[in-house]
Amino acid sequence: MYFTAETLATNSRLRAHWDSLWGQRNIWDRSHQMMVNNYRSAMDQETLVANALAGDGLGREFWAEIDRQIIQMRDQEVGIEIINDLMSVQTILPIGKTAKLYNIVGDIADDVSISLDGQAPYSFDHTDYDSDGDPIPVFTAGYGVNWRLAAGLNTVGMDLVLDSQASKMRKFHKKRVNYYLNGDSSIQVQNYPAQGIKNHRNTIKINLGTGAGGVNTDLPSASQEALSTFFTTGAFGQAARDNFVVAYDILWVSPQIMANLNKQATVTINGATILIGGSVMSVIRQFIPAKDIRETFALKDNEFMAYQRRQDVISPLVGMAVGVVPLPRPMPQNNFNFQIMSAEGLNIKRDDEGLSGVLYGANLN
Repeated sequence: MYFTAETLATNSRLRAHWDSLWGQRNIWDRSHQMMVNNYRSAMDQETLVANALAGDGLGREFWAEIDRQIIQMRDQEVGIEIINDLMSVQTILPIGKTAKLYNIVGDIADDVSISLDGQAPYSFDHTDYDSDGDPIPVFTAGYGVNWRLAAGLNTVGMDLVLDSQASKMRKFHKKRVNYYLNGDSSIQVQNYPAQGIKNHRNTIKINLGTGAGGVNTDLPSASQEALSTFFTTGAFGQAARDNFVVAYDILWVSPQIMANLNKQATVTINGATILIGGSVMSVIRQFIPAKDIRETFALKDNEFMAYQRRQDVISPLVGMAVGVVPLPRPMPQNNFNFQIMSAEGLNIKRDDEGLSGVLYGANLN
């Protein structure tokens, strides 16, 4: 989802996105020079200074600073760690894709014959298909610098651009995180709704509340024994077994749940509760079907999520990595405006037996 030396070296489709991004930046350079040359004789000295750019345009050093800041800020938004963790299983797609569709293989006759001559009757039917899919919406945001303050985007102007970008990038990432977690009810492509990890139709859900279907479990306050039961023979462990998951790659928990897991472990001897070395986590960790347990402030109170980090289970859909392009300046008095843009969605699958490797638990009443 980001242009880095590593991702560009390993993904040809992402390199095509990078070439397209630079194509737009080069178009701006040429159009800006044409505008300045067309109106040079009519501009006063102050306007000329405000529109003067070194070389033929904004230049590689300018964009290196812009792109460097994008990478630096990718870890600074609450919840972005979840998206970053899924980057290893992302699916890069052409920008023209507005949804990623896939087939679900249906059932077929189960008549397998056992005989000596191999001539016993059996059918020659074929499987049926169903389909599913997820939208790939475009995320956009803008920021600008006043043409007089920019002074040709010199050192002061560059600082103003970077400070403005940093402020807007935080809001941009906040919107992205919310989409990956909760989707967007206003987005739908070919009857496929835009859903996030928490509410995706293919996410297995555990109602931790007390209402209908709830398991009545408050993980931030549960006892050591209750926690052990929940993650093994209880709802969490049962969901893993029901979906043939030996172990989830990551279990994300709220700070409140993590605080309870980090409490000092105890043991009861002759009716007396005695503190022992280590945390509750260290005592029950080996029994939880999850390879890694991490805390995230994107979840609150009685809330957790887990997934198998596999492309056939969950995958960010990237039609355009996060990038910045300048917008045209038809007149010398137009501000220097920039657009942040990405095209991305989230794909969560169930297999033909309805099994899923993504799990979400919360008070769902």
